[in-house]
Amino acid sequence: MYKKWLKNSVLIFIFLTGKISFSQLKSDTLKEFVKEEVLSNLNTFSKVSLLDSNSQFLSLNEVLESSFPVYVKNYGKGQLATLSIRGNGASQTQLFWNGFKMNSPTLGQTDLSLIPLFFISEVNLNYSGASSIDGSGGIGGSIQLANKLNWKKGIHVGILQEFASFSNFTTGLGFSFGGKRFYHQLKILHQKGVNEFEFVDLSKLNNPLNTQENNKLKQFGAQYELGIQLNNKNLIQSTLLLFDSYRELPPIIGGVSNRETQGDKNLKSFVSWKSFQNKFKSDFRISFFQESMNYTDSISSIFSDVKIKTYQGQYRIKFNLLKKIKMEASAQSSYSEVSSNGFESNKKRNESGVYMKASQELKKLNYDLFARQELVGDKLSPLVYGAGLNYNLGNKFGLKGNYSTNYRVPTLNDLYWNPGGNEKLNPERGWTAELGIDFSNSKRVYEANKIEKGNKTAYQKLNFGLTGFFNQTNNWIQWQPTDFGYWEPINLKSIENKGVEASIKYRFSTNRKSKITSSLFYAFTDSKNKSFSTGNDELKDKQTVYVPKHKATLFLSYSYKKLSFTYSQFYNSRVFIDASNSAYLPHYFPANAGVDYLIDFKQIKLRLGFKVINLYNEQYHVTANRPIPGRNYSVTLKLNF
Repeated sequence: MYKKWLKNSVLIFIFLTGKISFSQLKSDTLKEFVKEEVLSNLNTFSKVSLLDSNSQFLSLNEVLESSFPVYVKNYGKGQLATLSIRGNGASQTQLFWNGFKMNSPTLGQTDLSLIPLFFISEVNLNYSGASSIDGSGGIGGSIQLANKLNWKKGIHVGILQEFASFSNFTTGLGFSFGGKRFYHQLKILHQKGVNEFEFVDLSKLNNPLNTQENNKLKQFGAQYELGIQLNNKNLIQSTLLLFDSYRELPPIIGGVSNRETQGDKNLKSFVSWKSFQNKFKSDFRISFFQESMNYTDSISSIFSDVKIKTYQGQYRIKFNLLKKIKMEASAQSSYSEVSSNGFESNKKRNESGVYMKASQELKKLNYDLFARQELVGDKLSPLVYGAGLNYNLGNKFGLKGNYSTNYRVPTLNDLYWNPGGNEKLNPERGWTAELGIDFSNSKRVYEANKIEKGNKTAYQKLNFGLTGFFNQTNNWIQWQPTDFGYWEPINLKSIENKGVEASIKYRFSTNRKSKITSSLFYAFTDSKNKSFSTGNDELKDKQTVYVPKHKATLFLSYSYKKLSFTYSQFYNSRVFIDASNSAYLPHYFPANAGVDYLIDFKQIKLRLGFKVINLYNEQYHVTANRPIPGRNYSVTLKLNF
């Protein structure tokens, strides 16, 4: 049924592409097409943008853990990495690629280390209720990954090369060709590394140095993007991404290697047709994902093979109601087929949903109202809704507050894994609220007139934000050991998360091409187990495992003309690794530093960079018994012409 629907949709798309006539193009309309999304973010909910020009060599988890006070559970260099937002687990964090859900229908998670940012043009982190724009399940929040067409006329080539410690090499090639009506872009990425680094072996007497083994990584990816401006009101955008990853899985500290390996092959594609009419804007898009994961432990005779196909379709629309209220709505449907040797038979999942948002900008007050209703299989899910407002207090201060509900359905592994699946599980349900205040001030600091050097003007900008949040989730799904020798998921407990997030950003710049920027982010998260279905009262009010109470990030940079320096410092307080809070990993505060220089030949630009990671050679663990490399280095080259 869904294959037929997809086939018909593609035929309709081809027909429309062929029938709509070309007309005279306007450059400003083109820019609007490229930048604007029909579904906009909830402005009254917390959101941060993550990407910058130095992110192209990094995976998503590396940017997250070095830029913002969210917790990334990292199993080591090149290994599994998952995200925790405001005390919630990885399954409560949703990832969307161009509006389509990426989380695995089997595990409910996404491995962030398999998302190289070389292929992504925009990354946004949405907290709690703001995640409901694209779908449900983001009780903690969501990550939006987008491919925005950087429409440039003519031929442009970019080459990236990185040489890093532990025999790591990254090569990226980008080629684009743009005209008035068409835009093509091809990107190719290849990464490999041995990753045999030394670490302190805490499992042995006197803590000797040991070498990480069975940790090789090979990755190859290619992405093609196409933009077609049919006329001055219609735009077609399409992206095809192929990514192949092979990695060895190292043993834990003190363990013996079974020479485990994991292969991941992913195909992601979508086609979008945006239409900008006088009274409304619409976006019809379809996607196809194909994923496979192969885990091998030949010594233990474990061979896990999972194959997933997912078809998704969406229709989005934006219009004005009574000329003042902005309305946005969407309808989406997805169908997944899963083949896994952990299931007795192949499994399927249908999900459909509708979303509606109303917003208005008044003189001092802006507000958002939204609701989402979904159907999973033949079961109607709980209604998700929320509201928020921004109020201008004057004197450059603003007040923000919001409330929202959310839920997450059990994954296919939760329901059907053999043995242990539990088809009686209830969805996780929760609600969250936040209240914050912002301050922003920009001004010209001074102006001096020196005849021999010309005018000198300096500007500074200061931003400060403080947000308090509260989140409660019931029916938390957790796997527990049984008396029969296997594990089983149950609706174990209720979780309560509350805390404070603060940020300070300062920028000082002059017209002499010198600039100083600094930012400080801090988060306090109190995440507690409040009740248990099994009556484990001794675990009540204990901090949730792998949730740090304190996390901070400091970033400093200075640039003058073509030379720039950066320094970043991170602090992560201790995390408990068991529910009784009797065992923990100590705090850590690594730092990175870098320098880069731009050589400009007018038509050719060459940027050279050098970076020191873990500057002070700190020995620490993010995940128990999984070592992190000490001080290491990278040299980068970026060539554009």
